[in-house]
Order: sequence, then C-alpha cells, then structure tokens
Amino acid sequence: MKKLTCFTALLAATVSVHAQELRVTTPLHPEGAKVTIYREWPVRRLIDTPLVRQGAILIQLPDSGAAVYTVSLRKPYVNVTLFSSATPVSVTIGKDTQAIVKGGPVLEKLNAFEQSMKPVEAVWSKLGTQYGNTTDLDAKLAISEKMNKMATEVQAKRLAFALENVDNLAGAWSAYHYAFAWTGASLSKLIPSFRQQDWAAATMQKLIEKQAESDKINMTGKTAPAFALRSLNGKVVDLGSLVAGNKYVLLDVWASWCTPCRAGNRKLAPHYAALKKKGIEIVSVSVDEKDDLWRKAVASDKIPWPQLVAPEGMKSDIVAQYNVKSLPATFLINKEGKIIQQHVEISDLEKLP
Repeated sequence: MKKLTCFTALLAATVSVHAQELRVTTPLHPEGAKVTIYREWPVRRLIDTPLVRQGAILIQLPDSGAAVYTVSLRKPYVNVTLFSSATPVSVTIGKDTQAIVKGGPVLEKLNAFEQSMKPVEAVWSKLGTQYGNTTDLDAKLAISEKMNKMATEVQAKRLAFALENVDNLAGAWSAYHYAFAWTGASLSKLIPSFRQQDWAAATMQKLIEKQAESDKINMTGKTAPAFALRSLNGKVVDLGSLVAGNKYVLLDVWASWCTPCRAGNRKLAPHYAALKKKGIEIVSVSVDEKDDLWRKAVASDKIPWPQLVAPEGMKSDIVAQYNVKSLPATFLINKEGKIIQQHVEISDLEKLP
C-alpha cells in the first residue's frame, strides 16, 4: 500500500481511522464493491480503487501536506469529503446511507456549516421544482423573485464562511469548490484574502481563473458595438441614433421565455417616463426566434420603450459582440458610446446625473 499524511474514512456503522490511514467499513455494500478515492485538492488525482473485503477496506494515503479527499461507493451511492489531518477520522453510515463524519476540528467546522445550509438549500430546491412545474407567468415571476433572494442569501453565507476560515482547509476548500458560483463582488473579497495564504495556492489559482473568465466577457469601458435591427413596426433602428439623441442608453437583451427578463420589464415600465425626462433611453433587443412570441410578450408586459429583435436569436451577431452569456443582459451606454456599466438596476439609473 501507499504512504500518507491524511486520513479518511467512509462508510460504516462506526468507522475508526488512525492518522495517515484510511479505513472504510460498510454494512451496506457487498463483497468486492469498489471504493473510489480521489484527492480533490490541491490537484485532482485518482488515489486508489480498493474493493470491500469482509465489509471494510484499509489503505494509507500518499500526501504529507494539506489535502482534500473524496471517498465514494455506489449501489447505494455514498460520497464523503475528508481532510488531511493529524487526528483520526470516523464516519458512521446509517442504513439510510447518511454519513456522520468526525475527523478533527477543521473538518467538523465544515460539516457543521454544510449541515446548517441544508434547510435553506432544501427550500431553494423546492422553489426550483415549483418554478419548473408552474406555467402561469405571474406565479413564475413570484417564485423567481424568492429564488433570487435565496441565491443571494446562500452566496453571502458561503462567502462569509470562506473568509472566516481563510487560514484553514475548510475555507480554502469552500472557496475552491464553489468557484463556479462566485460573483465578481465575492471574488473581489476572496482573492485578496487568499493571496496571503501561500499554502492555498490551488485555491488562489482557481479564483484567479474565475476572475479571468469574468474579465473576458466584461464589456465595461469598451465602445458599444454598433447594431441596426428591426423594430416592432418593421423600421430599422441603429444604436448611433439612440446615442446621439440621449444622455444615456440602456441596452437590454432579453427573451419572452426568460422569466427574470419579464420581471425586469414589468418593474422598469412604470419608471420609463421619468427616466426618459432625465435623458435616459431604453432599448430592448429580443433574441426570440418567433416573432409572435416576442410581440405577445411586449404587449403583455406593456413595455413602452423601443423594441428590436435579433434575427438569429442567441446566435445573432449582437449576442456575440456584447458577450451575452445569460439573460437578461443589460448595458448602460453614455453619450460617447462607451459602456459604463453592466447588470444595471433601476436604482442605478435613478442616480445618474
């Protein structure tokens, strides 16, 4: 077997693990069942695939520094995350496949946090199911608003946990594992904090890569790409004419099937007259591929500002030129034709001079 500096354990009525040693005991899996052990951090690598013998496996892990492992079995599926540590780990798996993992204060801190998140995420998941099963637009809008609030709450809690544990594996793993979900605002707090942790270079690299992805599609500070598109009445409207006649132009890329887009339309519509008086024009570009759906949505949402349509939906030039990756996508353009802000809210428009 191999040498180690970590310990890990997985299934069992009760599993005992000595430092540097991994012991898996399971009453749920048959003789010869495969146990898959990966080192997930700092670099993902398959460690071993031992087989269950007499209800257990025993191996030693190879790392001598900080590391994160996952141990998994199938039929029934069980997956557990474990940290390298100088103290033993024990994992208790009940007949319902739920695991109780104990293995040092840092791991226990992470497990306690994840446990505290389960009620919030359960409600979030339930709302997602309701959203998917609902066909009424007003009901979908109401559910969507609740989901957005919960998404913000989850992100804030995960960010706080990572920052509070920036000096240990619980924080480093959380920041790394959830890198796909971090917003630009979260990254602006995480990167400076982890830059000071030399031992967590893998996490820092992951955050930098995520920031680079965000920067690549960021249009702020660039000249707004020109476009000329067909309006509701068939007239072609170009960006230049909109910019020339107003102090600011808010470009909104949307679609009739995008519930958050529809919610944004309805919230913004009552403010349009006041914004227009301030010299702020709004222009929406739909990526609907069927004119009737586009026109029906405009009428239903009572949108008073200019409405244009991209001829090839999400494959249109304007989508590529503005790096639109999700909907709605909003861009605030000044009189010089520069994009000065993305992801624009009504409050942002009201503050404009």
